[in-house]
Amino acid sequence: REGLMLPPGMILMTGLLREPANTRPLVFAFIFLMYALSVLGSLCLTLAIAREAQLRKPMYVFLCGLALNGVVMTTATQPRILYDLVSVNVISFAGCVAQMSVLHFATIVSLLNGVVAAKLCMLLMALAALFVSGEVILGSVVKLCTKPRVVSMPSCDFMSLTKMSCEDTSANVAYGYFLIAVPAVGSLGIIVLSYVGILYECKRSSRRGGQHKAIRTCVTHFCVLCISYVFVIFMVLQHRISNSNAIPITARSILSSLYYIFPPALNPIIYGLRTSEIRQSLSKLLHHKSCLDTE
Repeated sequence: REGLMLPPGMILMTGLLREPANTRPLVFAFIFLMYALSVLGSLCLTLAIAREAQLRKPMYVFLCGLALNGVVMTTATQPRILYDLVSVNVISFAGCVAQMSVLHFATIVSLLNGVVAAKLCMLLMALAALFVSGEVILGSVVKLCTKPRVVSMPSCDFMSLTKMSCEDTSANVAYGYFLIAVPAVGSLGIIVLSYVGILYECKRSSRRGGQHKAIRTCVTHFCVLCISYVFVIFMVLQHRISNSNAIPITARSILSSLYYIFPPALNPIIYGLRTSEIRQSLSKLLHHKSCLDTE
């Protein structure tokens, strides 16, 4: 890679599992299927909630938001990864900044999915947009000095751009960690308080059916939350150990790719299968479609 010459303003993406070359068709097929599953699952979940008037409640509306947010995240990465697997794996600096901004906004919003107060959530989303705007400004003015310009990730991110600068980037590094820490810690605190409130109400309530339903909902949400936080923590830590042999580059590429593949694909399935109201609505939707097909 030392002698690699790139056109001005172009960046090489090396974390795409392109090697060995004979595995590219398999990787392409897997990512394409997971992308299709993410989009189809999110679409079915959204239609199931939209067609039932009784499901147009804050909880289910936010499930739609979570699903659509997953579609945004996966669409910002997976089509580009598919393209890079069959073409030259380079991206323009402007394209890298654009992808970075979409992904980081989607990541922050995914951490806020446990905040069910509509006004509070809208305020936090506005703050997320403000935070990402600062990141875009800092990322856009980075002077890329390293040669070759390489991102050893399947997608662009703020810290990868920062590492390619030959200038003092301490402010960028601090802002990057701030951008992850504040939403993560803030949303986690709100979610813990919500769990405490739910468990308190369950203890006060004499309706066992309601208690079991509330606990099942919390368990479902906790599973999805764990998936999101595990991958976010890895994305932060991998930059701290990128110069170490503790985790091979192939393993980092796989784990980084899974962050954009599995949560968007699994969230609609987990919520759809564990929420009886959504299951019933999906059954009606599929039954209605089968009736139309037989007419």
